[in-house]
Amino acid sequence: MIYRSKALTMLCAAALLALPAAAMAAGRSFYVNNTNAKVSVQRVWYAQAGTNENWQEVYLDYPIKPNNKSSFTMGSGDVCLYDIKIKFSDGYEQTFENVNVCRGDGVHAT
Repeated sequence: MIYRSKALTMLCAAALLALPAAAMAAGRSFYVNNTNAKVSVQRVWYAQAGTNENWQEVYLDYPIKPNNKSSFTMGSGDVCLYDIKIKFSDGYEQTFENVNVCRGDGVHAT
């Protein structure tokens, strides 16, 4: 009985350690919350944080209207920190650094 209990404990511990890897394999995502009351977000890009990687554009089906939020999925991978850049309809751009896409973090565009 004691051996069965130890085996069950070890099995549960192994399952818990595998959770972060399983979460990463499930995909990475982020959101853009447009808190600006007057202009829409027209374009969104991302690049791996802390690198000279080229910006990858997120193709929007439609602009993110004022006071609205949109979520984006990036697929699986092991990199969690990305920089997010947005461009408003008035031409203004904002960049947000070190957004954790493994947790599904996002940005609040102002």
